[in-house]
Amino acid sequence: MPWVIFLFAFLIYACFYLYDKCVLFQDAYVLALRGSVQKEEAEVLEYVNGHMSKQFGSKYFGVGRVEGRVEKSKTEIKVIGSCSVKIPFDNFLTFSKEGGWQISMQAAAQIINPTKVIRKCRMAENIIEKVGG
Repeated sequence: MPWVIFLFAFLIYACFYLYDKCVLFQDAYVLALRGSVQKEEAEVLEYVNGHMSKQFGSKYFGVGRVEGRVEKSKTEIKVIGSCSVKIPFDNFLTFSKEGGWQISMQAAAQIINPTKVIRKCRMAENIIEKVGG
């Protein structure tokens, strides 16, 4: 009977871990994608930092706090989220570090300015019409 209880407890915590890992990646990617399509490049970091706590929210199971940070290069934005699933025993099946099972996910998106892309496409279309027609 103790092994059955142990197995069920392990499966529940493993499901918490997997769920939190998937949701963390999804939230990081949504932030990166929404930040990457801002009209001005200066607004990218401001948008992501301003919406991070709302996006991460309180939808995680067995997690105290989700932390996030943003890295921006000239053409790409990366959102890195991390948290830890709290477990009842330290070093439970050797997955644990201090504070629980650690999760860290990273998502990236290429920074594009939709207005500039549309203008370049229209310009290319006009050139093709003039040359071809």
